[in-house]
Amino acid sequence: MSLGAYVHLPFCSTHCTYCPFAISTDLALQDAYTEAVVREIHAAPSATFDTVYFGGGTPSRTAIKNLRRIVEALRIEPGAEVTLEANPEDVSEESVRAWREMGVNRLSVGVQSFHDDELAAIGRVHDRARAIEAVTTIVRSGARSNLDLILGLPQQTASTYRESLDTAVALGAGHLSLYMLDLEERTPLQVQHARGRVALPEEDMVADLYLETIERLGEAGLRQYEISNFARPGEESRHNLRYWRRAEYLGFGMAAHSFLGARRFANTRDIRRYIELAPAARDFEETLSDAETQHETIFLQLRQTSGMCYEDLVALRGKEGMAWIERGLQDGWLVRRDDRVAFTPSGFLQSNDFISQLF
Repeated sequence: MSLGAYVHLPFCSTHCTYCPFAISTDLALQDAYTEAVVREIHAAPSATFDTVYFGGGTPSRTAIKNLRRIVEALRIEPGAEVTLEANPEDVSEESVRAWREMGVNRLSVGVQSFHDDELAAIGRVHDRARAIEAVTTIVRSGARSNLDLILGLPQQTASTYRESLDTAVALGAGHLSLYMLDLEERTPLQVQHARGRVALPEEDMVADLYLETIERLGEAGLRQYEISNFARPGEESRHNLRYWRRAEYLGFGMAAHSFLGARRFANTRDIRRYIELAPAARDFEETLSDAETQHETIFLQLRQTSGMCYEDLVALRGKEGMAWIERGLQDGWLVRRDDRVAFTPSGFLQSNDFISQLF
């Protein structure tokens, strides 16, 4: 049985102000945490993995010896896609060589912006020069490369965002993930914004820049294949496509989620509890109902630019689905290509609202 594997490596040097993820800045816990992850892997159902994704946190903060132990515990298939998230300050020729020697063949760099004032406003520790050096090093290594950008940052203007986008394209990465800033509850940035201490760009400007990005990246050979993801042909993220296609995967580490059959379960977000109890450190488990499965299927397929088969959507939602499709085609937020329907770029901007109308 081939599955995907997600491994959560929570260690970070600092906590970025916008970040809602389960992280730890206590690097002294690394060895004990690695032992717990390996225990969990050994206790997992027998399977091999054709995609592996090291996320976090900042996986590049994890010591090479610990990464190697986890890789050796996983039953990774030949030809598997193995992705590691990295921050620019951790990337060097030596680190990239070490990651590649243990089987990592795809590196995702958390650039977020190529402007120092925007990076400082969200607590990033790298600067523009370091980001450029990191992406250049990865591209030259021959590993597949992804870089992340955020649209809607404090201090960001249309001009500075366009400059970041131009820099990203010029560096030659094969994949770009673009996220519109989402103020998660109780993050430092959300609190600062609520108190009037931080201003964000106008929503209309952010929306216009998102639409412009789709066009500009397409002209540069990076085709949009999901609401936030763009790739050169053949360089799409196989692991992330697994999520969007509702394929099965196992998650290892604190806060990691798994999906098997109709079951979804997740580990505790408490690192000390995880270290003590793994592999019995679950905080959440559910079996999806038919209605939940239907909703998730529609939502995930319509996140992709390939959209969803017209007949499948009508079969799931009946006359309501047909009326919804006709309304979307008429109003311009849906497009029909052969037997499939998909959101237009402007439709993606309000896709959650539109999908909610189906239910």
